Amino acid sequence: MPTLLGQQLPLWPNSVRGIPNAIARSALFNVASLRKGERKNYRQREISALNGISITYTGEELRQDDEDVFLQILHLARTHDLGTEVQFTGHSLMTTLMWTLNSASKKRLMDCLFRLTATALSITVTDRDGLREGYAGSLIRAFSWKDEATGKAMRKWSVLLEPKIAALFDPACYSRLDWQLRMQLPPLAKFLHTFYHTHSLPFAYKVETLHRLTDSDTKSLRHFRADLKKALGLLVEKEFFLSAVIDPRTDTAQVVRKHRPAD
Repeated sequence: MPTLLGQQLPLWPNSVRGIPNAIARSALFNVASLRKGERKNYRQREISALNGISITYTGEELRQDDEDVFLQILHLARTHDLGTEVQFTGHSLMTTLMWTLNSASKKRLMDCLFRLTATALSITVTDRDGLREGYAGSLIRAFSWKDEATGKAMRKWSVLLEPKIAALFDPACYSRLDWQLRMQLPPLAKFLHTFYHTHSLPFAYKVETLHRLTDSDTKSLRHFRADLKKALGLLVEKEFFLSAVIDPRTDTAQVVRKHRPAD
């Protein structure tokens, strides 16, 4: 387990964002439409994940917009000792997230930060040798803000991360995402972009498995298959994949990744 004193996240370049593979290979951040209504509240929910990963989650349902915010918070925090304040403005965060700069987006951002703070998470990863390592805590330890005056809103926002979260960022345990591309994608394509970043040589995954890992609100496997085909096609169009098809004989998604310097 990494030492906590003076512990920092890896210093990845500004063009990418770092994410623990255990999170990227799970349904912690689902692909429900951002326009979907009220979010569910979970208590000690077992989150679907690939073999070798066990996640238990308590908190409000998390979606891809929450993951965008979390990735950016991790990005800002990488130059600070974990457990110390990371300061920013709501304006700067929304600009990086490519959200419209208005009061609705400010509320959306605060809601995301509150959700990420009001979480209890347990992650256990078991490697091929049977060795187990994990993390238990919140995604964000604390979030505070101070709006100074009328016309100078959204100043002095700050967050704290749990120092032990560094255990999820050992060199072989996290991936670097192409941020610019992620910002161009809808929820399901975002999940796939993140998920396949954790694979240097992707496996052929059953459509049923990807349906489970995305925690999709599209209950029909037939309709999800159509959504998946569209999302895979978009990632080919964006040149993240060289090719991506759903094999009708095995009902598996078979993709070939294009190598990227960010990996």
